[in-house]
Amino acid sequence: MGNQQELINRWDAFLKKIEARFNESLQHAETACLEQLFETGYDYETVYRSWQGMKAQIHELIQKIDAVWHGKVQPEMQAIGDFYNEEGYKASEINDRLISEFFTFERQLQGKLSQQFYDHAIQIANKKASCSQCNADLEIKKDIFRAQYITCGYCNAVNTVKPETKFIKIGWGIIDNIAALKAQPEYEAMEEASDALSKQRKTERDDLHWSAYENAYYAYWEKYFNERIKLNSDAKERYEADMQRKRTEFEAYKRAQTS
Repeated sequence: MGNQQELINRWDAFLKKIEARFNESLQHAETACLEQLFETGYDYETVYRSWQGMKAQIHELIQKIDAVWHGKVQPEMQAIGDFYNEEGYKASEINDRLISEFFTFERQLQGKLSQQFYDHAIQIANKKASCSQCNADLEIKKDIFRAQYITCGYCNAVNTVKPETKFIKIGWGIIDNIAALKAQPEYEAMEEASDALSKQRKTERDDLHWSAYENAYYAYWEKYFNERIKLNSDAKERYEADMQRKRTEFEAYKRAQTS
């Protein structure tokens, strides 16, 4: 019994150490990425590459749980008793939980980095553009991230204004990440409803669980697309097509799960 308890205590201490290092790694990664974004003059691509390296290290940390369990702990426990089965559940539980927490962290980190990039790059729209005919000031629209055709209020000349690269980048992924962050509560509700559904066998999935997931699914995507429209007026024209695409995806998923 002494050896058994000693092995359990060592295993618990190892798992606790992994979780502590995991949390420290996430805190370090967020601080490092946000600082690097500022220090590089808001070079989002450089920060993204750095994050990929940190991400790989965090995944390796999580993978140590299974590696140590199968390579050392399980054989040692199995040699002295059948209690190892219950201890193995600890590995599965913490592994799944850390992976889930990591995905949530990554989603939120991308949102925070994108918000900071947006706050910096949107200031470019405050710079004055001038009419090519009369040199009057033109106002760049802050929710269109492409070449803009602006009519001069003084001479009515139509000017083509191409914003700077950083401003244009806002429309490519940055806004999507911000919208996802703002829709985080709806996303978590959708994931919770999805988990509740997946815990049932296919033949036991009733209308109540499907309805709960469907409502949460559409609530999230409606929130996400509307948040995107607030920042990018071009997205308004795509709203109905985007929602129809999500309806099609949901129906296809439901058919696959009920067939």
